[in-house]
Amino acid sequence: MGGTQLECDIEQLYRWIDEYPLTRPKKNISRDFSDAIPLAEILKHHYPKLVDLHNYAPRNSVCHKLINWQTLNRKVLSKIDLTLTNLAMEQLSNSEPGAIEKILFKVKERIEMKPVEKSPEMCFIEGLSSSLSGSIIPLKQKDGLKTLDHKIIPMDTYTNMLQEIQEKTEMVNALSNKVQHLESLLIIKDERINDLMQRIQQISSGNSSIAALRGGSKFFTKLF
Repeated sequence: MGGTQLECDIEQLYRWIDEYPLTRPKKNISRDFSDAIPLAEILKHHYPKLVDLHNYAPRNSVCHKLINWQTLNRKVLSKIDLTLTNLAMEQLSNSEPGAIEKILFKVKERIEMKPVEKSPEMCFIEGLSSSLSGSIIPLKQKDGLKTLDHKIIPMDTYTNMLQEIQEKTEMVNALSNKVQHLESLLIIKDERINDLMQRIQQISSGNSSIAALRGGSKFFTKLF
């Protein structure tokens, strides 16, 4: 019974993850989340001021994945009371089965407990002249003994502003994704260059050893 409930909870957790437009398709969740980037993208939706996606680049080595987790833990998770232990971050970086699900359950619960921010109240004033379109109109409101000063704009101007903001936001997000992709390519390129340099050094060392052995064998041949 308990196992069935756990399976249902995990399936529900996977459906919850699928609601987010992650840049990486979900294939093997332990490996997909091992560099912390998908979790950073999820948290970005709910804590945009805490998460800067430029701090997290795709990683191949466990060591570099661990750096991503340490950054996310320090800059984000610790500030929403979800601090990870060093052991947990090592398990996540090594793609240990079940490790990421434990964290995601806690993150999901924390997000669902987060109070919903109320949008500012809006009022509509009918009968404004179309000639006022685009104008800022001063308005005074009586609140008990106080007179409050407000400024309002016609609805068509407000709608146009929202559309412009949305278009600019989408453009910024697209550019950010391109920059992040280029940065990840550079990191992968650097890692490959380092690997090749290490191989070259190993081959050079091996050739030097072989040359030394051959030189030694010729010396012994001359002696005998």
